[in-house]
Amino acid sequence: MSIRAILLPLLLTVACAPARAWVPTPPAQPAEVTLVWVGTGECERFVDGQWVRAPQFDYDFSVEQRRSKDRWDSVKSLRRRHPDYDGSAGERTVTWFFQADLKAADAARVPVAFTTSLGAGLGATDPQFRRASMELKANVSSMAPFDRYRITQHYRYEDGQLDETVSLDKGDQPWVRNVERATLFARHTFAEPPSTR
Repeated sequence: MSIRAILLPLLLTVACAPARAWVPTPPAQPAEVTLVWVGTGECERFVDGQWVRAPQFDYDFSVEQRRSKDRWDSVKSLRRRHPDYDGSAGERTVTWFFQADLKAADAARVPVAFTTSLGAGLGATDPQFRRASMELKANVSSMAPFDRYRITQHYRYEDGQLDETVSLDKGDQPWVRNVERATLFARHTFAEPPSTR
């Protein structure tokens, strides 16, 4: 066996190995608002110019979101439960971290810088934090079928709902998108133990 035959698989393994995931340092001050979102994501693949459902990649998720004046910290836990999931998008269960640093705002727009375990990027939201968009440069190999995440969010606080689309693109070419719907859970107390009967 040649040295090339031995080294090539080793080099490919090292080149494709994921980088160590980024984890934020804890904020200096306690959060002013803590929200928890629980929902589902439905996967679609872009095939021959149209979106086609790929239910084997669907998932459940929860997000713990701690908001302060200038910074939001979120932890997203994702679980793929479909029996036909093949592992090609990573582990069945995964946790990601997101830090959003809010910049000086004007009357219509709040710029945001993102540092996440998926990649870093920029975005913006309105001053009431109802609609947000962001683009992250993906921490993936150059051989991957995508190189960025484009995310849009619509917070419907009055309905207790969050609608989000996560698009995985290669340049301007879409590859996969996940359409997420989540329900808001905010802190409250119970007068007595909750019953399911």
